[in-house]
Amino acid sequence: MSNQGSDNLQILQRELHAVLHKDSGLGDQYGTLLSYIGPVDSAGMEGLLALAEKSAAASGGRTMMKRIGNVLIECLQNVMRHGLIEEDGFTQLYLTLESTPLGFQVQCGNMVDTEMRNHLSSRLAEINGMEEDTLRKTYIETLCNGELSKKGGAGLGLLSLAKKASGPVDYRFDSQDDGRELFTLIVTVRQD
Repeated sequence: MSNQGSDNLQILQRELHAVLHKDSGLGDQYGTLLSYIGPVDSAGMEGLLALAEKSAAASGGRTMMKRIGNVLIECLQNVMRHGLIEEDGFTQLYLTLESTPLGFQVQCGNMVDTEMRNHLSSRLAEINGMEEDTLRKTYIETLCNGELSKKGGAGLGLLSLAKKASGPVDYRFDSQDDGRELFTLIVTVRQD
């Protein structure tokens, strides 16, 4: 792993540590159900998904398990398509699944470059500005269009996250000294 790869992992470790050690003050019924830090690929994605679905099923039932699973898939695919790739061919990320008074919150962070920051912030601002009907219509139009981007996606991932989220998809970018950005997606799925 290059020095930059090692730096990426350290940045992600600090962020995960901060997330896991925040005091929510909400008592024992809420908190972190799953946390992960490290590389992600399609095989590792299946394992993370299985663990998250078990945690969500135990805390929220079968329907919630499916919704959380869909959100996690979209978050992980977003990282795999848009995250900085290390010399070993993997993309590093941190991931948490938390039980909150509103439902479940998925938080996923990875490193991106400035170009990807600009793309993601523009796309997320556009999606978060859509009314529910417009979001649904745009999703269907994109699905029917069927064109794949050079990254291999059809542009459905962030739209799908927004459809499943309870309110806007939260996100932030934390600039690093060398121009890289720590991109964090925060998606809350309400328990009905």
